[in-house]
Amino acid sequence: MAAGIVANVRRKRALVAMAAVKQWELVKNDRRLPDTFGGRPFAAGHGRVARIVLRGRHNGRSILVIDYEYKTPGSDGDDTHRHWAACVDDLPAALPALEVVPRTGLRRLASGSSILRGAPEFRTGDPGFDQRYVVTTASHQLAADLLDAKVLRLIASWPDFAWRIEGNRLLTWGKGTVKPVWVETSLNMLVALAETFPDSVWRGVLG
Repeated sequence: MAAGIVANVRRKRALVAMAAVKQWELVKNDRRLPDTFGGRPFAAGHGRVARIVLRGRHNGRSILVIDYEYKTPGSDGDDTHRHWAACVDDLPAALPALEVVPRTGLRRLASGSSILRGAPEFRTGDPGFDQRYVVTTASHQLAADLLDAKVLRLIASWPDFAWRIEGNRLLTWGKGTVKPVWVETSLNMLVALAETFPDSVWRGVLG
């Protein structure tokens, strides 16, 4: 227990130091931010709170990093669940929801309800990608336009990576508290992905 407390203190200090170096804003105990997301892990439970929020710029993009906590009823009081999320917060236009999750991590990442619950699976026609990932979306036309050959090649070069578009946000998430070592990697991948999306998608939305 004591070792865990010490490790958590060090983790939080490392996040504060990271924010200072990168000139990011750090906010604690934001109870409003989780409600601005519609998908997992933010749509579950009660007592939802972003314990730590980092806001700023990374590789030219507006970003959010969230240390998130919520509660569900347990056998002896409430159980506390912890997740982290990283987010590019400035896509050029709001898009219909689209989620890409590795098939091997589907159960592990499926915390809570999803804005895409009940949506049919979309298949790209690329056997390797379709065997590795599940794509659900509110717009199959968007998926067809967005997941072009260049995007599929980029994703194929990475380890398994879950991501979702919600409006003008592109995010990834996972279980556990946010670790500084994950922040840079996750944001680098999100920015690379956002920069690889076809320009035609934005032209079609913005006109």
